[in-house]
Amino acid sequence: MGQRIEGFGRQLAVAVTYGLLYVLLRKLGFSHFAPVAGFKLGVLLLAPKRYWPTLFVCELLLLAYGLVGCITAFGWPFYLAAIVPPILLLMPIVLLTRTYLGGLTYPRFRLSSVLTCVIACSAVLVIDGLLVESLIPNPDVVGRKPLAQLAADYFLGAYTGIVATVPLMLMAAMEWHHASSIRVLWEKNRDFLLNGAIVLLAVIAEVLGLRYVNNAMLTYAGQALLFIPTAFFSLKWGWKGAALMGTVSSFAIASLMPAKFDVSTLSSQSMMALFVTTFVVLGVQTTKLKRALSLSEDHLKKARLEQHLYEVKLQRSSFDLSVAHVELARAHRHLLLHLGNTHNRGEVDVHKDMLTRTTLRIVELANALAPPMGASHPKAFIEGPIARFLGKLSIRYQPNISGQLSVLPKNSLALLYRLACEAVAYLLKEYPSDHIILATHTESIQGTLTIRLTAISTGKAIAPPPSDLVTKSLGTHGLGLEELRTRAQLFEGDVTVEGPCVQVTLNQRSIAPG
Repeated sequence: MGQRIEGFGRQLAVAVTYGLLYVLLRKLGFSHFAPVAGFKLGVLLLAPKRYWPTLFVCELLLLAYGLVGCITAFGWPFYLAAIVPPILLLMPIVLLTRTYLGGLTYPRFRLSSVLTCVIACSAVLVIDGLLVESLIPNPDVVGRKPLAQLAADYFLGAYTGIVATVPLMLMAAMEWHHASSIRVLWEKNRDFLLNGAIVLLAVIAEVLGLRYVNNAMLTYAGQALLFIPTAFFSLKWGWKGAALMGTVSSFAIASLMPAKFDVSTLSSQSMMALFVTTFVVLGVQTTKLKRALSLSEDHLKKARLEQHLYEVKLQRSSFDLSVAHVELARAHRHLLLHLGNTHNRGEVDVHKDMLTRTTLRIVELANALAPPMGASHPKAFIEGPIARFLGKLSIRYQPNISGQLSVLPKNSLALLYRLACEAVAYLLKEYPSDHIILATHTESIQGTLTIRLTAISTGKAIAPPPSDLVTKSLGTHGLGLEELRTRAQLFEGDVTVEGPCVQVTLNQRSIAPG
């Protein structure tokens, strides 16, 4: 019993709220601007279907009561046709569009489905209006326009009324869905709402001023100026801005229309239909682009984090190898102490040689994974595996490390070092010579610190060293140019190659701190 009473209370609350807003919007509109049509469609898109019968009965009672006076003037056929609630005609359109196109289920709306539904509902409302008008007896006496002319008037009125209200209703509902409380909603949209309130006050002042001046040319200019806030809000806040300012601009322009049944009104309505639709589409696309950019930035942050974790793992592996080297050396020393008491010096020398080679191999492996001072240390370019490996190959290595590398994030320096190793490996494979230059340079451009690393093979040509030796000594992966470029793009960088010259560019502003 309690649940039935609660359900009845909800139905009654929906009916009262719908009825009050219906009457208010009906008074604000007229035949060439019908925001009540958009209100009906918006309610159907947002309200569960269990409330639809309540909406139908509520509108039926309002129309039946409000049009009683038409019985005497136009007769019962007109009255009975006029009190058929238009919301009843919109219900199957919403159901069909939702079923076959999708994108009309709260809170997931798709622009193409919404616009299709808007156009279809506008056409149905026009047909309904024309049928009612056709039942007026003696149309010439009452001054009714030809039905063909009324069709254009009614379509513009229904369409502009819908696009002026539906986007705002959908936007408000989706924002409430994501916020779920007034406090969160305010904190999330504080700047948007404050700017909207300021613009609303400015629009009201402009409308009052133009109505007071009552000058046709100034009124036309003022109507055009009212779309500027819509354009600005669409670009800055996307879908939300277009929805809010589209409603404000539409109502303001409608209030400035010089007449309800002339060419100027139709021109204003056509302009409203075009611009509001354009700005809604622009706002949606702007929102999509912003979301795509935000998603791309999230992916970049994750990729940078993975690169940083990979560097940490390499550093840890290098440390573990160094510890293993120390333990191995200690074990060999104990073994050699025992062997020192023997008279077989050949066996001692064999173990010493084995210790030396094994120790050297472990050190090389550890340094290939990460330099002793760390890949993020500026000295890694001067004293790291690159210098030792090129020295072993008798290749002259000339590091010209300059710039503010010490103030850069460790993550960027680690990546720069890895790319330097890959660049040197690429030169040893494609342009091997007896002289390699590695230079770094930093410069600040418009608040962004740009790091450039250049690797040049500038000596006499030599035979390329074995690729497996290069890979083991420098800890490289034999990446191609596209792979190098992809890694650099994680940090808004790039890799360019011109013959025996490889240049890597990174930017500090997009680099996560190490």
